[in-house]
Amino acid sequence: MGNIGEIGNYIPSSFIDWNSRVSAVIFLTGCNFRCPFCHNGLLVNEQVPALNDIKVIEHIKSRRSFLDGVVISGGEPTLDIKRLEKILFQLKEVGLPVKLDTNGSNPLALEMLISEGLIDAVAMDIKGPWEKYDMLCGCTVDKESIKRSIDLFISSEIEVEFRTTFVPALLDYEDLFKIERFLGGKAPWIVQCFKPENAMDEALRNTKGPSREILREKFPSAIIR
Repeated sequence: MGNIGEIGNYIPSSFIDWNSRVSAVIFLTGCNFRCPFCHNGLLVNEQVPALNDIKVIEHIKSRRSFLDGVVISGGEPTLDIKRLEKILFQLKEVGLPVKLDTNGSNPLALEMLISEGLIDAVAMDIKGPWEKYDMLCGCTVDKESIKRSIDLFISSEIEVEFRTTFVPALLDYEDLFKIERFLGGKAPWIVQCFKPENAMDEALRNTKGPSREILREKFPSAIIR
């Protein structure tokens, strides 16, 4: 099985991971959170064989003319920052813009990536209101680091979006209102509808996902997915 920060999965073409762009998606293994609703459990727990970095980059390079960018996701990509930097430098040589998916727990690494010009866009998870963060992440979380990452992205020049997965068994509408008020419309906010099938917590696999129609009615300023 793979180690933290290795490429655990690769999608050559995606139409949903970067708005209005055709993107390749690289998934890195390992995560410092254990969100019960996570659907990437095998990646999080490094239970997938590692793919060859060079072969993945070469394949992306061979398809350069068909792509609008590359998304780096996980897991949490910033756990092995040196390995992540290496991949990002290689992608810059290919000449494609890069979007990073992150949980925001490593603001120093994120600030470095922005200052080095290695990422062009970011999607950061906002798990829930602060009083529920530890429960939603399955561990004790440094909420101040999360807040620093939010402030960093809002003040940066790169493309930013925040995302919340709405799990009705763990969150309610008031929780979403709290997140909406905290973000204050400073960047696009995406509310993702929980899909129970592959949740890390098996108990959640038998729960229902939310209604998109109700979410659109209650949160007209959010992007519902």
